[in-house]
Amino acid sequence: MTIPKLAARVGKSRTLIHRLATNPSERWPAPTFRPGSSRPEYPVAWFDVYWAERQATIRQGRRTDLEPPAAE
Repeated sequence: MTIPKLAARVGKSRTLIHRLATNPSERWPAPTFRPGSSRPEYPVAWFDVYWAERQATIRQGRRTDLEPPAAE
């Protein structure tokens, strides 16, 4: 599945998915290319597992802009 289709699948921007796909620390598999196409494609089953694991590790941070500055 291409990056734009993966982005639509999870409701995120294709820019984010492309950034993840090209970041070596994310350890994406090597893309495959259909004959005559320059668009990289990735396995859907692998992406679904990857995305579920990634979402499980994301934790929302605590807002600090609503608290008064700490007194020194």
